[in-house]
Amino acid sequence: MKLRIAMISVLALISLASADVLWDQSSFDPWGAGFFNSESGEPPFGITMHAVNDVAVEGGGWVINSITTYYSGLDFAWGYGIFEGYLHVYPISDVFPVEDPTADALVPMTGTWADDHWIVKAEGLNLNLTPGNYWIGITPIAPGGMWGPEIHLSTDTLVGADTASYDPFGMPPAWFSFNPGVDASILIEGEWSVATDNASWSSIKALY
Repeated sequence: MKLRIAMISVLALISLASADVLWDQSSFDPWGAGFFNSESGEPPFGITMHAVNDVAVEGGGWVINSITTYYSGLDFAWGYGIFEGYLHVYPISDVFPVEDPTADALVPMTGTWADDHWIVKAEGLNLNLTPGNYWIGITPIAPGGMWGPEIHLSTDTLVGADTASYDPFGMPPAWFSFNPGVDASILIEGEWSVATDNASWSSIKALY
């Protein structure tokens, strides 16, 4: 029993992680300039655009479990039609991303009504990121809505570069700044990974 407890203690020293808020720009501005950020058809009968935020991964790295975004609430049924969407994660190498977001992975998403707005969330991601700066965002596949798609609400806190947007129906399709000097609201949750010892499993077994 003592050996088992000792081994667990040593293993715990290898990597410490805790459930936490990793990035918080969730304080949104309901009257600010928002973003089109959903796959909701194509012109002239729908609007599809993608949006990503400039996010700094610090410490020993992150394990992202969930990403939450916030949308306007004109249509009381809009979010209930969301079941999946695109997950965007790109290391920052230039002023704008260079990747095609329409080729990104699809992940499960949900829309939840919250008083006067929609909460769109992707969870169970288990996404490991090393320290560095990334473009990060989610784009739900969503209904057009009675008055068009809901608007991804802006945050009242600008951090780093402003949110980058992508219009797949542009001529040509390209990333650009839809609202200069403004960030889209986003909350990233998961675990801070902090390496405290580089002990290997074989070296731990050798202790016993």
